[in-house]
Amino acid sequence: MQSTFRILVLGATAALMVACATDNSTSPVAASEAAAALVSAPIGFDQLNSSFVGDSDLSFGFMPWRSGDGDLNRFGPGWHEFMGGGLGEGFIGGIGFGPRFALTAGFGRGPFGDWDDSDECSFSTTTNRVECTRVTRRGLTINRSFSFLDAAGAVQHAFVRGTTNTVNVTASIAGTTTHHETATSTVDASSDFTVSGLATGSDQRKVDGKSAGTESTTGTRNGDAFTSLRSAGDTVSGIVIPIQDDRPTYPTAGTIIRSMQATVTVDGQTPSTSSRREVITYDGSATAQVVITHDGVTKNCTKPLPHGRLACQ
Repeated sequence: MQSTFRILVLGATAALMVACATDNSTSPVAASEAAAALVSAPIGFDQLNSSFVGDSDLSFGFMPWRSGDGDLNRFGPGWHEFMGGGLGEGFIGGIGFGPRFALTAGFGRGPFGDWDDSDECSFSTTTNRVECTRVTRRGLTINRSFSFLDAAGAVQHAFVRGTTNTVNVTASIAGTTTHHETATSTVDASSDFTVSGLATGSDQRKVDGKSAGTESTTGTRNGDAFTSLRSAGDTVSGIVIPIQDDRPTYPTAGTIIRSMQATVTVDGQTPSTSSRREVITYDGSATAQVVITHDGVTKNCTKPLPHGRLACQ
């Protein structure tokens, strides 16, 4: 039996919008505009478990900006947005718990507690994990594997609502796919993610994990050949989310470190590069501390929880 872990990392605010700016450059990709490749997560990141918000729609695959495209995504994530599609709702307090008595019945299970069941996975006595059949979609192959433990640490053959306390899920996606008719992307990404505190009676959830991946693209845009290389990764450490009845609850401890890099080259143009690092720290207050370093410039920011706007100094 498969239990596909749906960690509920829906996008925060307008994740794919960028800050307003003005630039009169007429080149397809100016030196500062490689930052546009940092707006969205690499292809396939929605199949992983991470703080990034990916999208399976290949129309979101990265393409260089050209005149006539408008300003959307031209200048990359600004100081008031998170990169990589945004920061998942589970990490900002955007997902609520229902009444505690209802948690075992499948209602209001809160952040990182939603599950779908199917018949595509089975328990392996060799690995003591639930191993899933490989799935290939649009040239990309997805692998998943799960470990289920009860509150005493005993191995379970499946997720049992109410008694399963800890879940570890590993996921990977790899392959080559075509998007926008003229671009071909090769993807290689994986994640390792653990959630505990899922059993009935738990007063908090703890989340730890990491993800990393690359996306290499070649193609043409309006007749110009281009290549792009994007990489992304994060480390989620000691995130603690109190369980509170009938309302969303935000993390009160822990850190998320996120990073992305991009290099974009259009024939006849100088290669364009951009990098960004976001460190999000939760201290028990209703405000997360965020340190953003973008292309060597660092700003200290705050993020009111759950849905306040990033403010940077």
